[in-house]
Formats: sequence, C-alpha cells, structure tokens
Amino acid sequence: MPYAVTHVIIAIVIADLYRDYIAKKKFSKWYVLIAGIAGLLPDADIPFSWIFNFILGTNYSFHRLFTHSLLWFMLLFFIGAAVYYFAKKSSYKLLKWNVPKDAIVMFFMAMAFGWLVHIFLDCALSADGYLNIIPTIPLTICPHPFGQTALIGIDAIILMLWLIHEQWHHEIKDYI
Repeated sequence: MPYAVTHVIIAIVIADLYRDYIAKKKFSKWYVLIAGIAGLLPDADIPFSWIFNFILGTNYSFHRLFTHSLLWFMLLFFIGAAVYYFAKKSSYKLLKWNVPKDAIVMFFMAMAFGWLVHIFLDCALSADGYLNIIPTIPLTICPHPFGQTALIGIDAIILMLWLIHEQWHHEIKDYI
C-alpha cells in the first residue's frame, strides 16, 4: 500500500501540472493544496480505528472499509457539479458568506480528484489489489508486482521529479 507521502504528493503534482499547463491561473494554488490534503483523507479511518480501539479496548480496523469507496468520489463530484449547475442560474455569490460559486465548485472538484487519486493508488499499488465499488463490497483486481522497497522509492522518485519540474518551470532557486 502506498505511503501517506505518496498519496499527498501524487495528488499535488497532478493538480499542479493541471494548474501550470491547462488551467493556468484560473486554478488557484489553494485548490492544489486541497487536492493534496484530500489525497490523504480516505486514510482518516486509521486514526479513527485507533481511537475506537483505545476507548473500547478492542483490536478492530476500519481501514479501507468505508472511506476507500468510489461512492465518496462520486458524492464530492456530484456536489460540485450540482453547485455549478444550480448556481449558474442564480446570483454569482452563494451562501450568506458571499463565497463565489466557482470557489465552491473548485473546492469539491479538488476534493473529488484527491479522493480518486488515493483510491487509484491503493488499488494499483496495494498488495491485495482490491477496489471498493461501494462501501464494504470490494472488487478484486490484479495486485502490483512491486515490493515494499519499491513503494518507499516511489515517494523519492516522485518528489525529485516534481522538484526538477518546479525548478525548471518556476525557478525555485530564486527563493532560496
């Protein structure tokens, strides 16, 4: 199973590449950060399991039972799509906080993207190779051929490639 860093960095890198080459400045750096955080959110069931086991004195794991489902991705995506569709006919500002509809739509789309990246990585790189179509009903697919050492290396390779891209595209040496 990919490590937490892999989930965050892959989501950030892909969202940042989308921002740099496709959406340009329409896609804020905040949405890149949100996609990265959402890339780790499906694993929030791990600390929940720790708290549950500490309180009840059990040894049960909720990991990949409910949060690693395509239903969460679809829910976040359809909330974003619904806000876009229904707000298109109303005023530009939504809610009583005067939040632009584009910000709400992009928030949910970034969350959906990060969630989908997490599920894809777990599906492609986990030893058991299963994907939850709906909570608690897994679909078994082919497990990855990599060992644990390769999963550690993936973090380093992705981070180095992203830093090279950032240096080349944004010249990060100017900030050092």
